[in-house]
Amino acid sequence: MVGERYFGARDRLIGCFARIEELAATSGVEPHVDGESARDRLARPIRVVVLGEVNAGKSTLLNALVGSELCEAAPLPTTQRTICYHHAPKDSEEESADGWMKVGRPLPFLRRFELIDTPGTNSGWRDSVFDALPRFEEADVLLVVFPSGNTWTAATWDLVSSISDRGLDRTVLVVQQADRKSPEDLKVIDGHMRDLCLKKVGRELPIVAVAAGLALEAKLDPRNSRKSWSASRFGSFEEFLTATVCESAERRYLIDRTAQEASGRLRDIETAFDRQRRGMDDDGWFLAGLEREARQLRDLVLENSPKTLAGARGRYENEVARLGRRLGSLLGVGPTVWRLFFGDSAAARAEGCLADGLGEAIRDFAAADVERLLSECGGHWGEVRPRVVERMGLDPGLADILDEDRETAKAGFVENVSKAVTEVLGQLRVRASLDAPLRSRNRRLKFVAVLILLLLTAAGTCGALGLDRWGLGLAMGAIGMGIVFLLVAWVTRMRIVGQTRSRLRDAVGRFETAMRGDYGEAVRSLFDGYANGLIGVRRQLAERQATLAPRQEQWDRLYLELKSIEQDLGP
Repeated sequence: MVGERYFGARDRLIGCFARIEELAATSGVEPHVDGESARDRLARPIRVVVLGEVNAGKSTLLNALVGSELCEAAPLPTTQRTICYHHAPKDSEEESADGWMKVGRPLPFLRRFELIDTPGTNSGWRDSVFDALPRFEEADVLLVVFPSGNTWTAATWDLVSSISDRGLDRTVLVVQQADRKSPEDLKVIDGHMRDLCLKKVGRELPIVAVAAGLALEAKLDPRNSRKSWSASRFGSFEEFLTATVCESAERRYLIDRTAQEASGRLRDIETAFDRQRRGMDDDGWFLAGLEREARQLRDLVLENSPKTLAGARGRYENEVARLGRRLGSLLGVGPTVWRLFFGDSAAARAEGCLADGLGEAIRDFAAADVERLLSECGGHWGEVRPRVVERMGLDPGLADILDEDRETAKAGFVENVSKAVTEVLGQLRVRASLDAPLRSRNRRLKFVAVLILLLLTAAGTCGALGLDRWGLGLAMGAIGMGIVFLLVAWVTRMRIVGQTRSRLRDAVGRFETAMRGDYGEAVRSLFDGYANGLIGVRRQLAERQATLAPRQEQWDRLYLELKSIEQDLGP
């Protein structure tokens, strides 16, 4: 086949270039828009134009090149207009705007060559051939066909004389039906045609003798291929076309230029990779800076926590005062007398009152504070989000802790801060501290109460016995003891309430210590959740970095492939 080595190298180079362009597109490299490139010219099929008189064997020559009955060949003129044969997925025929007939055929040969069959130079369509001659001269090769029986035909030599110098550089004279002449005759014909070339165009043109009919038979019928092929001289003709067309300086230039363009595109991609790596590194530092800002905001909150916890201290002191009032109520005369006979639960109830009140107060404090902190996070995120969009082209959206996870974050913050209540109650031991003074008080009050009962009993007995003076004295004694009962109850009540208040107020330091630790933990947990808002951006950055690695590997493979092709194409 004509130019097998050339087309193999060309197809490899074009395929490699196509993969390079695919990589460039996926890597964000802008395409070149400098007009038609060397690759575009290289990828185009080689155009072959066949000229000559009627029945010179033009169509048979094309059929032999293709190895198929592509063109209709007959003794009478069959080609009445210029026909362009090109590759198509299925058979097609259409008339182009310039009057040429475009015929598509699914033949492998036509992937590499575009064949132009023309009317005979001595036919009724001769003028159309001469008019289209400037266009024919743009082809890669012009094959002017002479029948071996009439190589001096004036119509065809007139056409040769009309070809420009640029077109003559691409013109080959083909003597068809060479099997009808002896070798000696062919030598005479060759010499005669060279003389005519000098007379008509002032220089010799390449001359090749072939028997295209035998070559076509050999390609269509392998059983007679060796004999027919040898007699057809077509192998030498294909080698000649390979050397003069496929391996010409122009084709070599296109291949070298295409390889240079491919290398340039690889350099563009490599530059883009470097730029992307630097950009990703910068994006990483940018995100690290945003995360540092979030930590600085957290540290500022922790630094100001003593001022913030002053509100919690006030709530603690309020609950201590409330506990004093509640304890005073529990230690009133009526409740005291009741508990003397039915058991004393004042300590447990006082502790429960403090636990409920302090727990509710701390939860209210935490709920209000977490709203404040989330508001600060929202303000910071309002500054961060547009910076991320502008710097990285990514919209991180609203941080989860400020959106769907907001209630969960608030509940977690309140729970963490509320841990201080349990810790403080365990340290204060309100019930244990009240048990001893309450038992002592109850013993005293029970003793006085027993005396009152005994005096009242004795007074009643004296009255029954008619000892009114004794009964009145004992009654007055009972009244006196009742007054003592009230005094003892009031004094001990005031002492216990006062001592309890004083002790709990003195313990505010332990409360603040417990609150500081749990509050700090709650703040850190909240800001960790806030900082996680950048995880999505980090993930997208990591995905970008991950996609760069296989692209770099593909670039390495394409670079080696291109170098291998260049070495194969080297001199």
